[in-house]
Amino acid sequence: MSTRPLRTRAPALNRAAAASVATAVLVALVALTGCAPDGADGPDTSSATSSGTGPVASAIAEPAVLVESGVGVIAEGCSMVASLGSGVVVERSGQVATAAHTVRGASILTVVDAGGQEHLASVTSFDKDSDLALLDVPTLTAPPLGIGTARVGPATLITWRRSDGVTQQLVGVTRLLKINIEDIYADEVVQRTGLEVDGDVIVGQSGGPVVDASGEVIGIIYATSKDRDAVGFATDHTELRELIEARSAGGVANGQCP
Repeated sequence: MSTRPLRTRAPALNRAAAASVATAVLVALVALTGCAPDGADGPDTSSATSSGTGPVASAIAEPAVLVESGVGVIAEGCSMVASLGSGVVVERSGQVATAAHTVRGASILTVVDAGGQEHLASVTSFDKDSDLALLDVPTLTAPPLGIGTARVGPATLITWRRSDGVTQQLVGVTRLLKINIEDIYADEVVQRTGLEVDGDVIVGQSGGPVVDASGEVIGIIYATSKDRDAVGFATDHTELRELIEARSAGGVANGQCP
């Protein structure tokens, strides 16, 4: 099993003036290259053992509530282009989970809510091995989702793009995995527990939550499969709970730039 991280990059210009231009450039790049616009593919050294597989039905979580809890993440400071990703408000107001590779090394973090409002954020937990980060967003009032337990079955993926805002799509969790993969810096091989997701997962959706039919977060997307179309991978609820348990109210370092 090989994967590629779902990083999307956009010019770090005045966002109010250049959003439409940046979106057009990003869409064109993704369509042409099939990988992150900066051309960076993820490590090709992952392996996994699985538990459970089978057909997937339709998810039944309430759409409006889920979309309100989704956010976009804009990370600036590592280069002339901003790194874009998705995230979700989880367990408490103003607490956002996202992918660590989206926010690593960034000096300015902005969270965009479902209504399009921007909020400054800081990092309160960061795990390069699980590819997860936790953000504190004091002015964000979006409703939080709880954390569930990952199972094979129907689910919903919530994601954000500059062109579309927060959206959702039906997906399916097809396998529960123990994954051997390089950390986000490709420094060492680590193990994380995760999910295989069957659905239209594309570049730029890193940090998007996988939500079960009860409306609880069971995973956070971090990569697509290089070998199979319409297959993505997410860290699971266990990794997410550990990230939150390690939260530091005073903030933590968010690693180095790629």
